[in-house]
Parts: sequence; C-alpha cells; structure tokens
Amino acid sequence: MEHDDETGTGWRLELLGGARLDGPEVRLERLERKTAALLAYLALRGATARAPLAELLWPDSKRETGRNNLRQLLRRLREAAGTGLVDTSQDTLRLVPRLTCDAARLVEVFSSGRYAEVARLEGEFLHGYTYDDCDELSGWVRGQRDHLRELRLHAGEEEAARLEREGQQRAALEWNLLVLEKEPTRESAWRRSMRLHCLLGDRASALRAYARCCAVLEHELGMSPMEETQALARDIESGAPALLSERPVRRELPLSVLHPRVLAGRARAWAQLETAWKARIPAFVVGEPGLGKTRLLTEFAATCGRPLLFSSRPGDTTVPFATHARFWRRMLAQRPDVVLPAWVRRELTCILPELEDGSFTPTGEVDKVRLFSAMLELLRLTGESFGSVVADDLQYMDAESFEAVSNMVSAAMDAGMMLRLPHLVAGLRRGEAPQAEALIRRMVEAGLAVRVELEPLSTPEVAELLGGVDVPEASGLAEPLARFTGGNPLFIIETLKSLIESGELTQGLPRALPPAGRVGAILERRLERLSARALQLARTLAVARQQFSLELAAQVLDAHPLHITQGWEELLAAQLVRDHWFTHDLLYEAVLQHLPAPVGVWLHRRVAEHLSTLKVPAALLAHHWREAGDAARAALFDERAQQEALVVRAS
Repeated sequence: MEHDDETGTGWRLELLGGARLDGPEVRLERLERKTAALLAYLALRGATARAPLAELLWPDSKRETGRNNLRQLLRRLREAAGTGLVDTSQDTLRLVPRLTCDAARLVEVFSSGRYAEVARLEGEFLHGYTYDDCDELSGWVRGQRDHLRELRLHAGEEEAARLEREGQQRAALEWNLLVLEKEPTRESAWRRSMRLHCLLGDRASALRAYARCCAVLEHELGMSPMEETQALARDIESGAPALLSERPVRRELPLSVLHPRVLAGRARAWAQLETAWKARIPAFVVGEPGLGKTRLLTEFAATCGRPLLFSSRPGDTTVPFATHARFWRRMLAQRPDVVLPAWVRRELTCILPELEDGSFTPTGEVDKVRLFSAMLELLRLTGESFGSVVADDLQYMDAESFEAVSNMVSAAMDAGMMLRLPHLVAGLRRGEAPQAEALIRRMVEAGLAVRVELEPLSTPEVAELLGGVDVPEASGLAEPLARFTGGNPLFIIETLKSLIESGELTQGLPRALPPAGRVGAILERRLERLSARALQLARTLAVARQQFSLELAAQVLDAHPLHITQGWEELLAAQLVRDHWFTHDLLYEAVLQHLPAPVGVWLHRRVAEHLSTLKVPAALLAHHWREAGDAARAALFDERAQQEALVVRAS
C-alpha cells in the first residue's frame, strides 16, 4: 500500500461555499468532484475503510475497479498538493492530523456552545457539487447540508436566547433577524421577535412582526401560525402586563439531582466487574451514551485502591499511540521518582520523545514487540502505586494503543505478572469502534478479558433511581419517565432537571418535551451516524406515527422494498427503533426537532396521499394535509371527521 507520511502541516480544507485546499505554498481551487467528496467524508465521518469508500464514490463499478479508482484519486491528490493529506498506510483511510476543516470546525464550535462563532462560518456545504450518479453519497451530502444549516439556525437562536436572558433585547433582535433571514418560516424566531419588540416597549413593531409571520407562513407553506404564536399575539394586542415584566424563574436543583446517590440497576454489572477483579483480567464496560459507564467504572475502581483515571479523546484515532502517550505521561507525572532502565527509555522515545537524554540516539523506528515489552516494564515499575487504571471513552483510542493493551495483557498473564499490576477497567460506547469491539471479543474468547454490557433501566430500576433524589414529586413518574427516556439514566436526570427548572414537575410529565441540554446533543450525534436511507426512514416514522409500515415507507419514499428493509435493519441495529416505533419518545422528539421544515411538509403530503387510499379516520388525514400546507383539503377532511363523530355518537 502507498504510504503518506507527511503531516500536512498548515493545510486547510474549506468545504463551506465550495471545496478548496489551502496549503503553505499551494491553493487548490474547486477540487475535482469525487476528491471533494472523499475529503469531506473523511473530515466529517472520520476514518473509513477503503471498500465502503470506493463503493460510495463508484457505486456502479466492480469492487476491484472501485478500489483502483480510489488509488488513482489519492495519487492525483498527492501530486496536486505536493504532500500527503490522507493517511493511506492502512486499509482504513483517514486525514492527516493537522489538516483542519471548516465544516468540522463548525460542528466542533457548535458542540462546545460557542454559538456566536458559528455565524462566522458561512457558506453551503460543498456548494455547487452534485452527485446524482451516486445515490448514497448524494443523500449523505444533502443530509450534511441540512444538518449544518440547522446548526447555524439553532446557534443563532441560542445566542439570541442568551442575550434575551441577559436583558440585551436589541442585540438579541439582531441575532434573531439573522435567523429569520436564513429561515423565514421559523415560527419560534417570529415569536422571539414579537416578544423582544414588546419588551422594548414597541407593541406596534411586535404586531407587525406577527403580521409578517402570518404572511410568510401563508405564502411559503399555505399554513396559519401555531396556536402558541396566535396566543402571544393576542396577549400583546391586549397589552398583557405579565408579558413585559415576567422573566422565567430558574429553580435551584437539589444536590441529589445533580449527583444522584443511587447507582440503580447495576448490580449485575457490578458482579461482573468483581469477577474480572478476582480473575485479575481487564473488564470492558460497553453501552450507549448516558447509561452511566463512567460512574460505574469510577465507583467500582474506588473500591480497588487508588485509581488512575484517564480518557481517550476524539483526535486520538488518527495518531498512532496517541492514547498511550497521554497515559504514560500521566503515569510518570504521578511517579516522578521512578528510575527507568536505559532499554525502556530507549524504546519509549518513539512515543515519548522527551525521554531522550542524550546518552543514545533514537532511531525513530517502532519495533512493536520491544515497545510493548517496555510498556509492560514501565507499568510494573510505576503501577504498584495504583490499585486500578480507569480508561474511559475507548471508542476514541487509536488502533495501535488498543493493540498494545491486548499484547501487554497477554504477556503479563503468560509471565504471571497480573497480580503485580493495577487492575484495568475501561468503558466505550457501543457501536462506535468496530475494530476495538472486535479486539475485545477476541480477548474475551481467549479468557483475557470480561465484557460488561450496560442496558437501559427497567421501570422498577427507574423507580429506584428516583427514590434516591430529594424530589417527592418525582416518585410517581417512574413508568412515564422510563417510557419517555427509554430507561437511559442520563436522559432521566436531564429530563428531571428540565422539569424542575421550568416548574412543570408539579404538573406531571408533559406529553411531549423537547430533548434538553446534553440529551439533545447525544441524540443528535446518534442520528448523524445514520445513512441517508436510514435517516429518511426515521423521519417517515416520526411523521406517520401509528400508521407507519415498511410498505407505507416504500410508497412515500419511492424506494425499492429491499432498500427500505436495509434501512430498517440499520435502525434496529442502532437500537433506535423497536416494534415499529422509536425505542423512546425522546428520539421521536429529536427526529422532529431536526426535521427541516420543507422536508416535513413533503413527508406529510406523501403520507396523506398514501393514507387516502386506505380506510383511516378523516381526522388523521386532516392532520397530515394541514401539516402539508394544504388548508383546503384539511378543511374537507375536518368536515368528514365531524360527520364521522356524529355517526359514532348516534350509534
């Protein structure tokens, strides 16, 4: 295989507003179509195997032809740039570590909550590029365009909301105007505009904003404003004093909600960790985000002596031994007194260059056998101070570091050293690191490790969790919270926080509650990982609800039944659906929240057209036609629904 060993220092990949590469001495304008797609895919999806990349870019070619095309594309890119920007040393391709990307930065900046910075990253993703000859790639590009556009809109709304909370109404209005310029049909932004004008004492402008909202919705979607918007307009017109003075009260959260006392539903997992401890072999805790892996690991490790905690980080996957380098630096910082044998120091300089002391010259080459032996010796020398090592977020660990873990465990067991080493307990997200999970499976099969699967909490376990918080009103919410959140502990606690802060807890669990805080970000990341086909299915399910079927989806999406089945299998494998519905209602809310308005209108229309051929209640058809923006048809089916209701009452 060809090998690109340069780091790509100083190179920028610009995907917003087109596709360009900007280097220290070279600027490549308007990248070739499939080169742009390849770099974009690696930038936003991360390391990807060659085979699926070739199939994505050349779907109609034979496998060997596609792989050859990919090799030629990479060769041309290297020649044009004069350096290697893609690491091709393995079957999995990845961008070199120091190649920055504006689209990836947009996602990173948004995730960190720096919403004002998001607005400075303008331009449509891969603007001007089309991939109609590559169905899956075309769907992915469209999905990314929608996603990045939605991030900008959401960032604008969040910044406007922050300024409004701080009493900076005029600055909030300016941000809100940017949102409306990008998405004139965004009704929540019109409501904020109305409210801000009113808070500034300008009722006339507030009512003009409402009139403009009505006109835009009617012209673009053929719809009237939501009842919430109409109610706000009535309040403004009547001069409701509460509107001008009332600000939301943020209620204080009990400490027991911020840090729940009870580790509910984890007795079986704890027993498995104890089994691994007694056998002196590593334990890997695997589960979806929010299931409590980190808390379980840290609380268990605290019972096994002094723990050393560290985590892998998102950038580690692209840098060989990145995770191990961070771990050993942390270990040596804790044990500055340790004296390293010369051979250990020599081998470790390939990942810890600061250990070079002038007594020898590092070769720069990596002999894995010698390196892993040196790591094991270093662990023996330093590990006696620690009862356990807690390694979290292993889904980000680079392949070389994971290989080192496996080899060190095997060598330590062969040498009878496990009793003299700290116990390893680690956590990773299920489904996000296939290579790591495959290696864990092989270690388990060889008796070198224990795998602990974390599952969502059952209703009784949710009741146990709620029993550990000092909120009496929460005690009766176990069943609805379990259903609403799918038994995910983080989702439960975040939902509880939201209810307490909003004052809604005394009213019981609302029928629908948008994902709050970290929950929304976690669910958004899960949806991002879906293929375009699976995401379309999830959106169709959210719109069709109880009337959903795979047959309906095939009709609505004009897709072959085989493609629908494959998309559904992907949703099942990702544990997003079960029994023709989402695994929990927060997923349903998240899909709707990130459903672009034009896509929602189109889906409702297609669902209405399909259901019109079936025997379904007229009220249901009225709902879909109304959401599709067809007021006339909605009114027609409303009349039929009234007639149906009369017949039912008469009978």
